[in-house]
Formats: sequence, C-alpha cells, structure tokens
Amino acid sequence: MTQTTAPFHTYDPADVTVHLRPASPRLVGVAEKEALLRQGVSYGTLLTPETQPSSVQMAAYHAALTRNGPRVAELIASLTAHLLAHVPQPVLVSLARAGTPVGAAMTRFARRRRVSLPHHTLSIIRGSGIDQEALRRVQQAHPGATLVFVDGWTGKGSIRGTLVDSLPGGVSPLLAVLSDPAGVASFAATHGDLLLPHAALNATISGLLSRTFLDAEASGGGLHGVRTEEHLRADDVTGEYLAALDVFDTGMDLPLNPGPRPVRPYDAVLALAAGLGGVHDPHLVKPGVGEATRVFLRRQPAGLLLRDAGHPDTRHLNELARAAGIPVTIHAELPYLAAALISPRAGEDA
Repeated sequence: MTQTTAPFHTYDPADVTVHLRPASPRLVGVAEKEALLRQGVSYGTLLTPETQPSSVQMAAYHAALTRNGPRVAELIASLTAHLLAHVPQPVLVSLARAGTPVGAAMTRFARRRRVSLPHHTLSIIRGSGIDQEALRRVQQAHPGATLVFVDGWTGKGSIRGTLVDSLPGGVSPLLAVLSDPAGVASFAATHGDLLLPHAALNATISGLLSRTFLDAEASGGGLHGVRTEEHLRADDVTGEYLAALDVFDTGMDLPLNPGPRPVRPYDAVLALAAGLGGVHDPHLVKPGVGEATRVFLRRQPAGLLLRDAGHPDTRHLNELARAAGIPVTIHAELPYLAAALISPRAGEDA
C-alpha cells in the first residue's frame, strides 16, 4: 500500500506517489547508533529520532533559500527541460528523501508548462540497494517508460554505485541531480558544489518523512519502511519550500550547462583527510556541503575541511563545528566546498 486515506506525509499527492510503508523502526540515540555500527549492525536498520530543527539549521535554510533559491529554480528548469526534450517517456523516480523535494519541484515545473511528468519516490539504502517491490510497482504503472532516478546532490558517488549494483536487468541507472560535484550523474544541472536549501533540514522539508529503513517486512520483500515525524508537524516547511521554488521560476527554460565534469575528485579529498585528519577509511569521509551537513545532523563528526573560510554556503557548518568543538581546516585546493570527517571510532556508513 503506497497511500492511505490519512496520508502519512505532507506532500501534495499531485506532486508525488509515495512508495513507502509506515512502520516502527528501531530507535536509538546517536551514541548508541555509533556503538552498534562498530559492532557491525546495518545502518539501514537503525533510526535516530529527529529533534526540532535548531536555530542554526533554520537560519541556514532561510539564508540558502534567499541566496540560492533563484539559482536552484534555474537548475530545476534546465534539468527538467533537458529530460523532457531528450529522454523518451521519462518518469521521475526520486530517491527518498533528499531526492523527493527535487522530483516534486520538477514535476510541478512540467505541470506549469502543461506537460505530464509522472513522479514516484522510493527508498534506496546504501549497502542494501533499491526497494525492489517499490520499483516493480513503478514499472507496472508505466510500461515502456524510461525511469530517471532523481536525487538532490552527489558526494562521493555511493548512490550511483548502489543503483548500478542493485537495479534489475533492463533498468538503466540513469541518475539526475541538481548538484553533482562528484561527477557521476547521468544528468547534472551543475557539477558545482552548492548548498541546496533542503540539505539544511531533514524530515521537516521532506513531507515529515524520516530516513527510510529496513525491518522484517522489508527484508521479506515488502516496501521499505518510513516513520512520520509527527511531533515536528508545526515545523514542517515542505509546502513552503516548493511554493518558493515555484515563485522563483522565471518561465524560461535554460539550456543544460553543468560545466566541466570533475574526474575522481574524491581521491583528492581522501588524501587530504589522511594527511590532515589521520582518517584513512573512505567510509568516514563525507565530501560535499550537503553530505557534510548530514554528518553534523546525524553522526559524530571528528573534523571539517573547508575550501573557503568565508563562503556563505558553509557558514552553518562553521557554526555547528564551533558549537561542537570540532576542528576546522581550510584547504584552498579542496575540490568540494566542504568535507566532514567522522570519528574513526564510528561505524561504517557507506
């Protein structure tokens, strides 16, 4: 069941069909989660309850929306127009949850131009793969269509690798993202690293949906699970965010111009992490401003690398690091705006 009479999310059903199953996860605190990960427990089976967004997060969201919102709308326009022009019968399949607001904005963009662009969202979990049952339902709903998988940004390219490894034969791993600093997406609006406004928040900008997880039913072939962060309903800005992107739409369909594709930028980040922070495990190095932000929201950061101490897109990371007593290193040659280091004592999260 992908939808109920009482929706378990706050997305407009016209914007997305949600292929997730409301479920009760194993809830743990951050410290307990890290200990369990060190013991080999799968990251995809654990969930940390979300708290009300901090003042730093909300300030980062509003500042990014004001500063980068028009640019994000342009990226959505160019990416969507390119797919409509060059992909036969495209169907958007966003990867919950960072991809879901992007897919919703893209389908709204198409609808304003009186073009139908179906949008579904489903779960993909690093180390476990894509939700096969959800994918089957999407394929059944759109026989003969070309599925385009949508995410917000890339870090080191793990999601692209998970798509390649877990998609069934006959389904191409076509990945479309707004920001692709890793240089791995099939379709990228830009290869630059920038703070997408929704990277600053979690459930409160993605329909009140938690990170997706696996439980016994999912492991048995059912849909991946999700928890509704109902206690955060008063803080939900999902509709506000999409409405703001609608307003920023100028009505012009700009050509796709992502710039030069980076070549293995993560190698340079690993070298810097080893030399500056003593971190050698690639699972503990999270490059890109979006991924670095996620580390500070859900993991135990050990260090922060920045390309530019004064860049507005990383101001919130500086504040979060300072508040947590995390060392910050500036390196002008960093191929990303930021990279976060996770404590070597933490568990693996590919």
